[in-house]
Amino acid sequence: MKELVLSPDQERAVLSDATAIVVVAGAGGGKTEVVAHRIERLLLDSEDDAYRVVAVSYTVKASDELRARLADRLGDLHRRVDTDTIHGFALSLLRQHGTRIGLPVEPEILSRNEDRAELLGSWLTQSGRSVPEDPSLMLAQFDLARARCQDVPLLADWREALRLNGAVDYAAMLERAVELVEGAWMSQHLKRIYQHVVVDEAQNLTPAQYRFLTLVIGDPSAEHLHAVLVGDERQSIVDFAGADRTLIARFADEYGAERIELNTNYRSARTIIDVGRVVADALGQPTSGSESVEFPAEGSVALQECSTEEAEGKFVSDWIAALLSDGLDVAVVAPGEATTVQLEQIAVLARSAASLRSVRDALTVRNIESASSSTEDDWVASSAAKAVIEMIEYRSAPDHIASRRRLAKLAGKAGADWEEPESLLQSSTDPSVVALARLTDAKDAEALLEATEDLEIDDPDWPDDLGQLNLAWRSFVDRTDTVERTFGNFRQHIARCQRGDSLDPGVRLLTVHKAQGREFKAVAVIGCNEGQFPDFRAKTSAEKAAELRTLYVAISRPARALLLTRAKQRQTRFGLRVTDPSSFLAIVAKAISR
Repeated sequence: MKELVLSPDQERAVLSDATAIVVVAGAGGGKTEVVAHRIERLLLDSEDDAYRVVAVSYTVKASDELRARLADRLGDLHRRVDTDTIHGFALSLLRQHGTRIGLPVEPEILSRNEDRAELLGSWLTQSGRSVPEDPSLMLAQFDLARARCQDVPLLADWREALRLNGAVDYAAMLERAVELVEGAWMSQHLKRIYQHVVVDEAQNLTPAQYRFLTLVIGDPSAEHLHAVLVGDERQSIVDFAGADRTLIARFADEYGAERIELNTNYRSARTIIDVGRVVADALGQPTSGSESVEFPAEGSVALQECSTEEAEGKFVSDWIAALLSDGLDVAVVAPGEATTVQLEQIAVLARSAASLRSVRDALTVRNIESASSSTEDDWVASSAAKAVIEMIEYRSAPDHIASRRRLAKLAGKAGADWEEPESLLQSSTDPSVVALARLTDAKDAEALLEATEDLEIDDPDWPDDLGQLNLAWRSFVDRTDTVERTFGNFRQHIARCQRGDSLDPGVRLLTVHKAQGREFKAVAVIGCNEGQFPDFRAKTSAEKAAELRTLYVAISRPARALLLTRAKQRQTRFGLRVTDPSSFLAIVAKAISR
């Protein structure tokens, strides 16, 4: 996106000196640029000061993009900004000051459900309780209750299990950080370090996150940190994870915040904006009548019915192939704008991941690359690289039980009791893991990474994995002072990278929830049938409104071309069944028939 010439409202958001501000920025409103401009202004106005700015967002990807923009504009001055996710910021406080509330110097981070299930099972067994058949269901109940600041049976016991083991899971990062920040010393310490807090994607805040952030900001009735919340209630689609879109209004009320609306769309073409307006009207949250579009592009919106899901997949793959070979029609782009489209500028979105299968198969037949969001487990592929990560974890805290168990499993010694990693790795039947034994005496994280360059690993995935690890190290060095480049800090940075949705080259195949915050030139939204999108489980008016907000997010991702498709018949466990078109298609059809 080109550099913004700030509109009056955007300039107001950048220059305001109010102690609390709410910026309502719709899809394509240039909010990241506005946030970057504001932080840039704050830092340039205070070059001789030492205070820091904390800027948190919903995803690692969003916070990294903001950091990159600030680095381009400000050089070393950007290092005065702590950009992270809310959980990441909470964890950084715990790792620096957690001993004040009884946490070990290196708390064990239970990010994998299998590790949490293992601890839950052993805790319940030791306390004479039965272990549930599916511990993940109980853990999911715990997570949702904690996000909403509620209580459920056995949650207190789970908290105690974490506490006694010196461990935190993601929800506990916030809970323990709240416990830390509630202390008078920590509250004053934060005020000495920071003067400004910026919260992006605020429509996704949970009550637990809101509680933590407002404790950091300070009491609204007293002198507190300056705070800006940026978001759009129409794009709040993660209420299933505890998000509460009313928290933006609550903040505005509690802190007497100045409200600024950004009404210029810098991303999407006219026809796509028209569809967004109609969906917003259906939500009862209409866009401002003064909304305008910056780029004079017509854009295109199309609906397509196909006979079966296989036919739907083929139609979408044909559409993608045409975009790649022929580009966009000159009639839908702005004057002088390039019509070419790259793989990564195309996305196929669905309400659920299962609905993407037919498109993925059709793209494979055409030899068109596709990619989905990465997970912690597939961030690297080779057993050697996975073992390197666990060795870094081991060096940061040799007593972390979950990490010791994973390292033993990678060495082919699952369940083994071991003392030293060198003998464990040498006993492995995997030559790639055996080769890592020479790394166990590396003096620090940098030396360990340098030594991996000399290893002879016979695994086709190793070169790419090594590149991934080195890329993580370079970004770690960029954001970390030399004295802070410890094994523990590097392991947490790797965990941050693993959550960053780094994708391989290819057309993006994503659920709508994974696509939030992203933008593309062309987007196909598939599976637009009743029961698929909207989801069949949406029964109440609130649940149906949440599905409509999910549609709003989906149709606001593309800049130039939007395609919505459905299959008139679907294969189910009962055989081929006739489908009903999504009620959402009628809303879109109404917009494009105007």
